Amino acid sequence: MATLEQATTYNEIRGNEAWADLDAPQAAALLIDAEDYIRSAYPIRSSLDADEQRVFDGLVCRLAAIFQKQPPAVAGAQAIKKESKEGAGFKKETEYVAAPSDPYPYLTAVIRPFLRTATTSAGFAIGRLIR
Repeated sequence: MATLEQATTYNEIRGNEAWADLDAPQAAALLIDAEDYIRSAYPIRSSLDADEQRVFDGLVCRLAAIFQKQPPAVAGAQAIKKESKEGAGFKKETEYVAAPSDPYPYLTAVIRPFLRTATTSAGFAIGRLIR
């Protein structure tokens, strides 16, 4: 797990002065939240070598800094979308499930080599035409 010292150094180097305003328990909580998010969203291998662990800890520090500025949403957005269009002599209604977008594409790209299995994210839409 990324340490407070690593997170402080990471944020100092990147000019995130707001990180220095946190007290130790707040910073630790953000690091825990970030690591919990990463481990729950991605199937990370159980053993990482030293270089991989360094990169992983950097990702945790980065996500913790993001969480400091913009806490993650607890409730998801509405998944079902509905559109209606009317024209000369026709009415079209479409209902579909919106594919969720990746909130952290940088994280997804960097962490890909650390996954237990290769994963792909495929989205799909279900539509219904009513006349």
